[in-house]
Amino acid sequence: MRQLTRSFRIMAITSVASIALVSPAIAQETNITQDAPATSEVSNEIIVTATRREQSVLDVPISIAVVTADEISKRGMVSAEDYLRGIPGVNQTSDPVGSSIIIRGLETSPSFQNFSSGTTVATYFGETPITNSGGLAANTNVDIKLVDIERIEVLRGPQGTSFGDSSLGGAVRVIPARPKTDKVEGHVGAGYSHTGGYGGDNYMLQGTVNVPVIADVLAIRATGYRFSDSGYYRDNANVDPTLQQAAVFYGAEPYANAYSNIGSSKFTGARISALVQPTENLTLQLSYLSQKTELNGNALANSGTYDQALFDVAPQHVIRGQKSGASDMDIDLFNATLEYDLDWGSLLATYSHIDSSALNSSSYSQSNPIWPFSYIQDGKHKEDTGEIRFVSDLSGRFNFLVGAFVQKLTDDAIFNYRWLGTDVANAVTPPGPNDFLDNRSLKQKSAYGEASYEIIDGLTATGGIRYYEYERTVATQTSGAFFGDSNEVIASKSSGTTFRGNLSYKLNPTAMVYATFSQGFRLGKPQPGLPAGVCDLNNDGIVDGSSVTLASTKLTRSDETNNYEIGSKFGLFQNRLTGSVAAFLMDWDGVPFRTSAPQAPTGCGLTYNANAGSARTKGVELQASLAVTDSLRADFGGSYIDAKLTEDAPELGAFSGDRLPGSPKFNANLSLQYDFDAAGHPTFIRVDSIYVGEFYGDIYQSPATKAGDYVKIDLTSRIKFGQLGVDLYVQNLTNEDVYTFRGTSDTGRDFFGYRMRPRTIGARINYSF
Repeated sequence: MRQLTRSFRIMAITSVASIALVSPAIAQETNITQDAPATSEVSNEIIVTATRREQSVLDVPISIAVVTADEISKRGMVSAEDYLRGIPGVNQTSDPVGSSIIIRGLETSPSFQNFSSGTTVATYFGETPITNSGGLAANTNVDIKLVDIERIEVLRGPQGTSFGDSSLGGAVRVIPARPKTDKVEGHVGAGYSHTGGYGGDNYMLQGTVNVPVIADVLAIRATGYRFSDSGYYRDNANVDPTLQQAAVFYGAEPYANAYSNIGSSKFTGARISALVQPTENLTLQLSYLSQKTELNGNALANSGTYDQALFDVAPQHVIRGQKSGASDMDIDLFNATLEYDLDWGSLLATYSHIDSSALNSSSYSQSNPIWPFSYIQDGKHKEDTGEIRFVSDLSGRFNFLVGAFVQKLTDDAIFNYRWLGTDVANAVTPPGPNDFLDNRSLKQKSAYGEASYEIIDGLTATGGIRYYEYERTVATQTSGAFFGDSNEVIASKSSGTTFRGNLSYKLNPTAMVYATFSQGFRLGKPQPGLPAGVCDLNNDGIVDGSSVTLASTKLTRSDETNNYEIGSKFGLFQNRLTGSVAAFLMDWDGVPFRTSAPQAPTGCGLTYNANAGSARTKGVELQASLAVTDSLRADFGGSYIDAKLTEDAPELGAFSGDRLPGSPKFNANLSLQYDFDAAGHPTFIRVDSIYVGEFYGDIYQSPATKAGDYVKIDLTSRIKFGQLGVDLYVQNLTNEDVYTFRGTSDTGRDFFGYRMRPRTIGARINYSF
């Protein structure tokens, strides 16, 4: 099997390299019409709204990847990791408290982002920003499942003017399908699969129905889904010699037990939308979404390939009876969007409300030394956003858009730590709970505008600006010897401006070149900082064991990126070959890092965020789609990213030239799809492969955080019987047993991190009407 795996990997890498490392299937910019004559022009135009106006993706002068509804269906995509890791210039990491998106290498803290510096990528579901919806107890945004989705737009490069805060590296927009007032339609689907190794059975059910209540005036669209996936890790704490030794030493033997099916999950969701169009020019859409996520255990390996050895959680931290730990996330999202077409432009007003929560319990025993600690994180997130914008549609050379945005959000989180061993053996902290209460609030408002002018036929200049101001408050309360006793409120406010400039030239109707300067920003924030009671014992205002002031640990400043980019979009051979290429250089100022105070005995060892200096990332992204014949299509792509610090940060032990974490230098993709007729039934077979290069989970390039360097191959086949489709598929064909991400815990173990799901074989049935 190892030889087979190696052969597949070499074959996939060689195939991709031989066609110049260009775009992945899932990042395709056009769909190829399968029954087009060999000499005719292939045309199935994709319309996007990445620039806040409807345009063909080949006319948008920015680097953008599009995942279509057809692609989602054919590949059975469910979660963000199903498509993000296969897009040039993009990586995605997952851990038990969520996922992180990294575009063009811009990241310093790939794990636990919301609590630390925040994400570098803005995420949207329709018109609703969901960037912070994971709250303080999770990573970034809630991963809303890809059911009844029209398309996904991945915008590479800073999007500060159009999409505001957190779009330092780019933005990801998931666009759900809208209700249709002219026809009844829908689909139902069911699936079963089995995961090898320690895995088991997986199930899926989903359905959508669209009903015009009043023809051409009122329609309702409803979607529901349930995904149940087995875990594929095993906890062998009862026999692991290292953990057993710690259990005896600290008197924690009752909490060293064995469990199977670690990492099993359930996702249950529903969405309902109503669209009202009382006149031809006026449209109102109301939508509500609810999703509940349940994850059992801590889905990581720390004692073997898919093995772990962790203490149970404390009785007070047990969730849903899961003594091995659990993670639950819930989101309720309401949106109202009003659109009015003025003929010479369109006016849009939108309001969204989010209620979300994250509850995580875990053992601290993956650390080094192995301490029998248990902790729970309970976070609540509330957010209200509103936006109004006008987009012109003038017939002349000049067009513009203007908009205003307001946001108010609050995050509340409680972090509780408990000792599992005997009081006598407790060398870390005196008996009793240790609590950390964190409350944060944000008020933000901004105004933005953009104007474009066609200087001569085909040559267009565009300029944009966004002004923002914000106020942030953090209130913390700590108790217990682990954190010390404190009660503190810190506030800050600031403002800023970002700019965008673009020059594009249409060489012909299917080819464009462009040059762009754009900026992105992430809001600064006050933060809990380090507690004086345990990190400044001599009360001199300096963190013990360092030269860092205690006050500086309580604030991170806003950071921003400047992006310089040139690129091209093209359609050749009657659009049988379409694609894009972009080269970029980005400067990142005020880079924040998650770092630690010196360890005992000189310091307290607690973590905090710090602006560490500056960084630069540069690279190339290529993607293309080729209709080889009427029946055979190839999508291919890849990227090279060089992301490094450009300024020493000696207090963090990081220096100029150190590589930024979380993103590989290289990734590549190759997908092939062959369509044919099987006894009168339309059939296709496709293979999708991605290569994710080597990367590290921290700035120090620690061996324990090395991940990536793998090829993942999936096979799918579908045969259609009228409106019924039957899929057979294999995911992770070669059964790659590799790390997809490794965190920053100092485990001192060869095995620590989050591994790819073993080979999974399954079938799906879909019926459309």
